[in-house]
Amino acid sequence: MQQSGRIPAIKVEEPVQKELTKEEKEIFTYFTPIGGMEMALCQVLTSARNRLTKAKGSQTGNIIIQGAAGSGKTTLATSLIRVLQMETDKPNRNIGRIDGANLNTKDIAKLFSKLNGGCLIVEKAGEITRETTMELSAVMEHEATDVLMILEDGRTGMEKVLSLNPQFARKFTEKIIIPVLTIDELVNFGKAYASDLGYAIDEMGILALYDRINLIQRLDHPTNLTEVKEIVDEAIDKAERGGLKGLFSRKKRDEAGNVILQERDFQIQ
Repeated sequence: MQQSGRIPAIKVEEPVQKELTKEEKEIFTYFTPIGGMEMALCQVLTSARNRLTKAKGSQTGNIIIQGAAGSGKTTLATSLIRVLQMETDKPNRNIGRIDGANLNTKDIAKLFSKLNGGCLIVEKAGEITRETTMELSAVMEHEATDVLMILEDGRTGMEKVLSLNPQFARKFTEKIIIPVLTIDELVNFGKAYASDLGYAIDEMGILALYDRINLIQRLDHPTNLTEVKEIVDEAIDKAERGGLKGLFSRKKRDEAGNVILQERDFQIQ
């Protein structure tokens, strides 16, 4: 985790967690293969647990998730919420999700009243106006307000919204940056995603997945998690249909009973 460089919100009494538990790793399975992410998650979880169990209001402990389009920001946000609910029983009410442009049209006080005790995820946070940050900041300073906020956007959008209002910006004391992933990290994500759906990928299938990722990888457009999902979904669909050959052969499975995706399932026809 990279701190936002602003005021520390609360005194962290709990020692910083050094590694994720088995249960946490299962929830963050898409992100743990990424270099540095496990430690970043441990630091955010340590601070967020303290905020949710000790601090009052919404003035501190709010989270920034920064990453390119398709990098899995919302998946990471919902995973963080799931772990916090499991470990602290908070947020224990509604989880709201909205983009910055729509947030500008809302009655902020009314929205926070509905979500009190819950969480608000704001996608495309760079679309938030200065006027909205002023309203948000004022509402978040009320002692009765108890909403965890998570802002999502790329670097440019995040820098824009945080520059609009220093008082609003300093309420976001936690930050996770999802980096541009290496091809090995993308492949590991593809394997984890397939596993979650009940599939395994054999050695030749892995090589074919590397090839497919390389085909869409460009300097001005690094492959993202959404695109890897699409490749794996396509391979699963092909394996399930099986073509004419599939009509006369049984699907190969591993020892756990997962259907094995093979090289031909990843090939472009």
